[in-house]
Amino acid sequence: MIKILLYYTYAPIENPEQLVKLQKSVCERLEIKGRILIATEGINGTISGQEQALDQYMAEAMSYPGLADIEWKISDGPEEAFPRLRVVVRDEIVTLGLKKQNADVHLNNKAHYIEPNELLSLYENNDEFTIIDARNEYEARIGKFKNALTPDINSFREFPEFVKSIEHLKDKPVVTYCTGGIRCEKASAYMREQGFTDVRQLHGGIHRYSTETGGKNFEGEMYIFDSRIHTPVNSVNPSVISECIHCRTKVSRYINCCNVTCNKQIIICEDCDKKFEGGCSVYCQQNSRYKN
Repeated sequence: MIKILLYYTYAPIENPEQLVKLQKSVCERLEIKGRILIATEGINGTISGQEQALDQYMAEAMSYPGLADIEWKISDGPEEAFPRLRVVVRDEIVTLGLKKQNADVHLNNKAHYIEPNELLSLYENNDEFTIIDARNEYEARIGKFKNALTPDINSFREFPEFVKSIEHLKDKPVVTYCTGGIRCEKASAYMREQGFTDVRQLHGGIHRYSTETGGKNFEGEMYIFDSRIHTPVNSVNPSVISECIHCRTKVSRYINCCNVTCNKQIIICEDCDKKFEGGCSVYCQQNSRYKN
């Protein structure tokens, strides 16, 4: 059975290029595909393969200096979750973008974790808190936590600008969340460095919350970065919050626009997909580069 493995760790990597070679060799031997980003600050991966191959991968990865404490998140996946293997060196394993401004966020300032069942209790007890999505707008469009504040951003690089707009929350209880937790490590640290005094981050992100609580109070589905595009989260009180771009029917269905020069990801129902031939507009339908 094909499984998806999502993981990250912030740990000093002295020689990222060496680790890239090692990761490529291991993944090719085990017939694993996906994306692995490596930087001096750590490693971030989303990969797929047979269950036994991923078990072997985890064992070999944790034997590398600094990677013993990786938290692995495993789920069922489709046969072709990723078209290829890509292992690269980056300046950051998730890009907040401050380095280009000759600044940086210090991870020793990151917020304490809130565990999934603790967050569920906040909802159940109607406690006062603001939950902040550290993901991009197109991710939150298809699914988010109940009452979440969702930034209108297209890249994590824009998160610092968003933080300027919520300064009124500096002395209020705040919880940040993302898909698997990696963005919240930096997002929560940045917020604390900007003077936010009561910040916690959801341990393991939406993925772990779904596994441990059944996903109650998560609305819609979770955007993911493999061929599935999105996956169910809430098995307790599921709902659909996203709308077809054309008819506004409630639907959880993301595709890429048929016009490759546009290629915008759109939420579209099956009927409108047929009517507009996969286009986000009549223009794209009529000018699809996929047509003969």
